[in-house]
Amino acid sequence: MRPNAPLVLIQPHQWKRPFIAVSSVRQRQRVGALINTEFQPRINAAMAAIRTVVDGGRFAHVGTSHHQFSVRLASLAELDRYLHLGQRPPRFPAGGRKRLHALWSTRPNGARIEVTEYLSVIALRARR
Repeated sequence: MRPNAPLVLIQPHQWKRPFIAVSSVRQRQRVGALINTEFQPRINAAMAAIRTVVDGGRFAHVGTSHHQFSVRLASLAELDRYLHLGQRPPRFPAGGRKRLHALWSTRPNGARIEVTEYLSVIALRARR
C-alpha cells in the first residue's frame, strides 16, 4: 500500500449478533438473537490483528462506525435459505425456534420475518 492510503474494513459487529423478529405494520414481536459459537473467537482474532497493525505503527486508526440493516423475509423457508448462505450458519437460542413458529402461526396479514444484522466499518490509514 502507498503511504497515507486508506483501508476500509467492513465486518460483523464485535458484540451484537443477528436478531430475529416478526414484524407487521402495527407491531414488531421479538424472537431473539442468533447464536454462532465459532463466531466470537474469529471476530476477537480479527480485532486483535487490527490492534496489532495499529500498535505496530503500520496503520493509523481513522475511525469506526457501527451500522445495522434489516432483511424482511416472507416465509420460514426463506429464513432457512437466508441463514444457510454462510459456511457456518447461526442457530436459535434455546426455545427460539419454537417461539418463532408460535409467533409465525398467529401472525397478522402482511407480516414478515425480520433479520437485523449489525456491522462495523473501520477506517485505517497506511503509515510511511
